[in-house]
Order: sequence, then structure tokens, then C-alpha cells
Amino acid sequence: MDSGESSAYHTSGFGGCVRKCRAMFKQRLIFGLLFGIALLVMFYLDQTWSVGWPARPWSFPPGALMAITMIIAIPFATAEMRNLLGHEHVKISLRVCSISAILCMLWPWLEQISELLLAHPQGAAAPAIVIAHWFHTVKPHYLVPTVLALAMVWAFVMYSRKERIDGAMASAGGSLLAITYLGVLPGFFLPIRLSHSSGMVVSILLMVKGADIGAYAFGRWLGRRKLIAWLSPGKTVEGFIGGLVLAAVIGSILTHCSSEFDWWEGALAGLLLGAAGQFGDLLESLLKRDAGVKDSGRVPGFGGILDLIDSPLLAAPVAYWMLKLVHG
Repeated sequence: MDSGESSAYHTSGFGGCVRKCRAMFKQRLIFGLLFGIALLVMFYLDQTWSVGWPARPWSFPPGALMAITMIIAIPFATAEMRNLLGHEHVKISLRVCSISAILCMLWPWLEQISELLLAHPQGAAAPAIVIAHWFHTVKPHYLVPTVLALAMVWAFVMYSRKERIDGAMASAGGSLLAITYLGVLPGFFLPIRLSHSSGMVVSILLMVKGADIGAYAFGRWLGRRKLIAWLSPGKTVEGFIGGLVLAAVIGSILTHCSSEFDWWEGALAGLLLGAAGQFGDLLESLLKRDAGVKDSGRVPGFGGILDLIDSPLLAAPVAYWMLKLVHG
């Protein structure tokens, strides 16, 4: 190959890379806008339909639409997790892990709903009161550890029934990982919604995703030093700091529009949630690198469902405990 052909080859390769990046950016932009609009509509309806609950007829508990959305998403996310684990020859049951994750996600929220119904039964339907009493009878706060224990036992049974011992511990660990990651962690959002408006959940997501966007933008613009080169070569120290700054700015702006918090509390929340979100992103990068894959799924422009939710998942418990410590 002579110098002219080599130059043409490299130019063509660079042009193809640029076109691929543009196409990916366009996909991410279009899907991101559609996904964001759908989420905003869901949060708006969740807020509107919960007004006056339980006294108002045809009203729903705060977080009901959020719970339905999560119930729909969890099996798809669990399928992606199963595929990741499968690359390491770890087998988990999609059905058992999905049902267990949904129960772990729902149960703390349902427990709090039952407490609210028993404390304020005026206008509530009689079946709802009966169910609320049943919840307290069966000690619902023990359900989540019970579900985790049963899922672990099932993983062992699933292997031993074929007289096999190899992979039993890995299957049990993979099952607990999937249930905790996709059930326990997102379950923190529902109690937040029960105590606050939909706007609070949206604000948390804006700060977390703002950190993601800031990390990407500042990393591309100013990035020089690798954050954790062996884990995620594309992430830089400058991007990490830029993401935290943008999340803090978003938090201070959001609290400026609210009378609940001071601006510095919003900035501090942005820093903490932004850091938690970026660590969540790194955690999912660890899972993907261990599995030897680039993307967890096939969501246009984003990779997969796990790639979409990795940062909010780890930020959810941080947000819950922050609000718990501030509001009690």
C-alpha cells in the first residue's frame, strides 16, 4: 500500500468513526428526550392521581405509577443481569430473581402505606383497611431478608437437583446480587415519593444525571488524568470533578425554587448524589468488564437498561437517608 492509499485509508477510517459517533449521539439524543418526556408524564400523573389519597375516590397511593413502571422494567433489567453473569458461567433464574426483586422493591413501600391507612382510615375502602391490618399481623419488615434467604436456597436447589455441585455458590451469589441491585436499591425511591412530591424524585434524578452529563462534557473538554484507568479508561478526574460541580449547581438552583431547603443544602445534596451516581456508573462498569462486554443491552444510544439506571440506583439510598436525617 503506497502513501496515497494509506492516507486515503486513514481518512476514510476517521470519517467513518466521526459518522458513527454522530449517529450514536443522534440516537442518544432522540431516545433520551423520549425517555425523559415519558418519565415526566409518569411523575405528573403519579402526583395528580395521588392528591387526596386515601379519602378522595379513585385516588392512588403516592408512588403507585412509579411502582408499576419499576415492576415492568425489573424483568428486562434482570434479563440483562442474567446475560452479564452468563458470560462468567454464572446461572440465575430469571423468574425467581425478577419476582424476588419486585417483592423487595415493593414491600417497604407497602408497609408504610399500610401504616398510613391505619393512622388515617377516613375515606379509605374497607378492603384496603383489612389488607393494612394483615400487613402488620405478618410482620412485613421481615419479608425482605426472608426473600433473600429463599432466593439463596433456591439457587442451591437449582444446582443440586441435577446432582451438580460446580457453580452452586456462584449462582447463589449472582442471585443475591441481581435481587439487591435491581430490587433493594430502587426500592428506596418509593418511600421518598411517599413522604415527598414527585418533584423531589425528579430533582434527585436531575442532580444524578446532571453529574453524568457534566462528567462526560468536562471529561471530553478538559480531561487529562484518568480516574480509574484499569476499570473505565474513558473517565477522567477532571470529568468527575466537573460532574460534581454541575450536580451542585443544579441542586442549588432547584432548592432556590423551593422553600424547603437552603441553596447550600441543595449544593451539598448535588455533591453527594453526584458522587454516588458516578460510583454507581463505575460499579456497573466493573460488572461489564468482568463479563467482558461493552454494553449491558440494546437500548438505542445508551447500551442497555442497566446502563440507564446504574447511577440512580446507587444514589437512591443516599437520597433516602439524606432526607431522613433532615426531615426525620
